[in-house]
Amino acid sequence: MTDRAKFIANVTSALGRTEVIAPPRDESTAAFDDVETARAVADRALADAASNAVELTDRMAEAASTIGWKVHRVSNPEDAADIVSNICDQKGATSVLRSTHDVLDEINVDAAVTSSGATLGVTEHSGDNNETKITESKSAAFSADIGITGADYAIAETGTIVLHPRSGLSRLVSLAPPTHIAVLRPTEIIDSLDELFAHERNDHMSGNLAGSMNLISGPSKTADIEGTTVTGIHGPLEVHLIILEND
Repeated sequence: MTDRAKFIANVTSALGRTEVIAPPRDESTAAFDDVETARAVADRALADAASNAVELTDRMAEAASTIGWKVHRVSNPEDAADIVSNICDQKGATSVLRSTHDVLDEINVDAAVTSSGATLGVTEHSGDNNETKITESKSAAFSADIGITGADYAIAETGTIVLHPRSGLSRLVSLAPPTHIAVLRPTEIIDSLDELFAHERNDHMSGNLAGSMNLISGPSKTADIEGTTVTGIHGPLEVHLIILEND
């Protein structure tokens, strides 16, 4: 028996099963034949998300709360801005970084942050080849008290926020500061990883796939040391999810 076969056999046995159950070939995550098929699957995932927006929003809020997000559901941009300002006040923030997601302009996050007395900046994408800019960007991120982003996708099944680092969004905005605030619209919520991979496959087939992807499921945690869960080791100690339900 090969090493791979032994590994699968051990996992199968540990799960109390006698055979490996292969997924059906028509799964949305199966390999797609061509660009048109990939686009059709991604479009169907978007349509399904739109038709189930209310249910997905409820599921997202519940799942996110369960895994450690502090969830705030608001009905207008003004309330979202007030929450951002209050968090800055509570944390005594002096330095805040933001991404260039449109939703942050919608809630006027700049005014919300500066009204609390904190300074606001935008980090460069970590893929910038200018060494000086990279150094400055890293320094700003690790010195910031709060990082604020939108979301490219959110996964209702797991309470996960998905971010694609790019121009105007360094991955450090959500990873380096001790507090991360994510602002989410219901239209950005999809059902599960199947739908996310369908979108990623479509982007790949059409030549638009981003270089990397961050999946954020609550505050940073590790249990590597003595099997004890410790929060805030590899990333933010506290994470806030503001769901803007005015779509």
